[in-house]
Amino acid sequence: MNNEGMKNTFSGYLIREHFKKYSILILLFVTVCILIPVFSSGQKDSIQVEWISPYLNIDWEHILREKAQFHTHTTCTDGFLAPHSLVDLYHQRNYSILAVTDHWKVIYPWEEFDTFQPSKKTLKRFEEGKFGELTRETLCDYKNRFPKLLNMCAVRGCEPSFAGSSKHHIISLFSGISGQGLGFDEALNAIGEEGGLISFAHPGRKTERKNNGPDDYIYYLDKFPHIYGFDIFNPSSFSETERWVYCKKLYADLLMHYGTPDNKDWRPVWMTSTDDLHSTGGFDQGLQIQLVKCLNQKEIYSSLKEGAFFWVAKATDAEVPFIESVEFEGSRIIIKGKGFDKVLWYFNDEVVHSGNTFDITVNGPVGMFYLFFTAQTSDFNMGNRQGALIGSQPFWFLVKKKYQQNQK
Repeated sequence: MNNEGMKNTFSGYLIREHFKKYSILILLFVTVCILIPVFSSGQKDSIQVEWISPYLNIDWEHILREKAQFHTHTTCTDGFLAPHSLVDLYHQRNYSILAVTDHWKVIYPWEEFDTFQPSKKTLKRFEEGKFGELTRETLCDYKNRFPKLLNMCAVRGCEPSFAGSSKHHIISLFSGISGQGLGFDEALNAIGEEGGLISFAHPGRKTERKNNGPDDYIYYLDKFPHIYGFDIFNPSSFSETERWVYCKKLYADLLMHYGTPDNKDWRPVWMTSTDDLHSTGGFDQGLQIQLVKCLNQKEIYSSLKEGAFFWVAKATDAEVPFIESVEFEGSRIIIKGKGFDKVLWYFNDEVVHSGNTFDITVNGPVGMFYLFFTAQTSDFNMGNRQGALIGSQPFWFLVKKKYQQNQK
């Protein structure tokens, strides 16, 4: 090896030895440089998370979880069950909240079912033998039902079934407005003036997909504050899975449009799930779990308007997963419950995390400002009509840097 080569080798050796000797001192120097500005100012940064959620102040130990169905049909219009048979069916499956929502007809109160008549369509179907062995008396001789005796709460409802460009089937609750003789906007306004609530029925159906786009929903949501909900699921989603895909994407588009709660134009839109029952084949698959302090109309109304409920999609023979609590701990949300194997977290129609706990400082993607979860059984499959899923409403959040004085 020549002198130049030896010189280079020795220089490298000296450098390595000096680095070993002084590396600890260098590390300490860098650390001090980082920490001095923080401690010299007497302040430190922390993240403050403000949650906006219908579950934030729920007393989970005492809240009632009531099974609810808000979209059903009887032989008064195009259903295959008499009103009293419909009530009996849901009562047997432990539903405590029920609305009969026939097309263009308000079938209410239950104590006066015997004053209503079967539709011409029902009578025609009977003559054509489409009710099988059921007698005309069974179908058309209506009997009264008494909600208090059944430990149920009856909700007045109707399905004004508007069709055409920028029109929509809607579910009207807590209102006697049938929509008959009114224009679409007129009906929406009249329901609101009477103190009713409205949700968009089956937006994933081909008719509604043809007649309405995101701008239509935004227009009506902006104009009518008593529109509280948007069907994310009904049993037809099992057989027509494109409905499920479409509704999730459309719902995400609406939430992205309204942005964060500090936006002056922000408003919540809740996810709903219903049976849209016409025959027993669509029974007990789309429902809601209302979180109420007691079983009465006022509490049910508030839970719908404020989003204090879960939505459910399930096979008829599957059990509804049970949410014991939704807990907020700083930047984390913790889900506790049973009857499910998987928890998925969504933002903008994408799964962004899985697991019972979500921490926005760890699990949240850039740009996220809301999320919701679904808790489901491992066998849940939309195309195969099996398993069960329970979903939350969105959690919005605002994140701020907070400066705190160091405690001495």
